[in-house]
Amino acid sequence: QPSQADEMDAFWGLTDEEAVDEPAESDPQRADKSLAVLPFVAMSSGPDDEYFADGITEEILNSLAQLPELLVTARTSAFSFKGKDLPIQEIATMLSVQHVVEGSVRRSGDRLRVTAQLIRAEDGFHLWSETYDRNLDNIFAVQEEIARAIVDALKLPLLGKDAAPLKVTATTNVEAYDLYLLGRHHAREPSAESLQTAVDYYERAIAVDPGYALAHSGLADAYMFLSDY
Repeated sequence: QPSQADEMDAFWGLTDEEAVDEPAESDPQRADKSLAVLPFVAMSSGPDDEYFADGITEEILNSLAQLPELLVTARTSAFSFKGKDLPIQEIATMLSVQHVVEGSVRRSGDRLRVTAQLIRAEDGFHLWSETYDRNLDNIFAVQEEIARAIVDALKLPLLGKDAAPLKVTATTNVEAYDLYLLGRHHAREPSAESLQTAVDYYERAIAVDPGYALAHSGLADAYMFLSDY
């Protein structure tokens, strides 16, 4: 019997257009282009910044999952290793992928540092690694830059200099985006109190950016799950 939290993750997987679990070995021609995006570690001094690192991870995962040349492990599977100190090779074997993306996020005031690396599971070698020091309002560009760099490192010939963005940004307002991530974070907690908190954050995000569609859909989801309580 699936738990309320499992149902929420499954539902969010649909609304966020996340990847679905698909064994890499089922398609030998694509197996070498399989990867998992592990939850980025929150390095900020603030105790509640974990939601922000999770949001960045999910955006990068969702961008990569759009590419038919890649097999990308679903969020639910990748996030099951959150906080677990396991060797990369072991995680890759359990997820049936050839590559793993990991990283960290540090936020201080209006400054942001994101470090990401692409690791080949077979031998543990880094294929690519980069650190991005930017203003917080550049977060959307950083997410796309990381996704593009991973694609380039895997030598996928589909992203040129003038290629369209991997994902159309749902909002350009950082405050609305931050409130939305907080709403999504609380919406995954299976309790009436957390869901009501999510409703509050979604409504604040909509107040900042009335056209933010994901905030509207998140609000609808939260009300739907609240009906179970």
